[in-house]
Amino acid sequence: MRVARRVLAIAAFVGLLVGGWVFAARHPQAVSIDYFLGQTRELPLWIALLVAVALGAAVAGGALGYQLLRLAMLARRYRRAVQRLELEIHELRNLPLDPDGPAVEDALPPAPPARALPRGG
Repeated sequence: MRVARRVLAIAAFVGLLVGGWVFAARHPQAVSIDYFLGQTRELPLWIALLVAVALGAAVAGGALGYQLLRLAMLARRYRRAVQRLELEIHELRNLPLDPDGPAVEDALPPAPPARALPRGG
């Protein structure tokens, strides 16, 4: 299965490379891009498209990186909270029992009075 995935990935990469090469050969015309702050010099169409794809990937990658960093910090905070709570549980388990202390029944709050359940029919 691993070999099939590798062959498929290599075939996809070679296909994209050949497709890009064919596109660049069929579209050699130069274009100028007008944008808000100005205008670019004359560039081949394939370079303009490649730059646009690269900028889009960089923006999307930056947003993804921000989210991953935020989630990693949140997971770290939760792991630390769990470690603190586990340490507290361990310390509570290791407390010595005091035979002179109050009984467990005395330490509990009194139970509320029991109410009779209505009989339906």
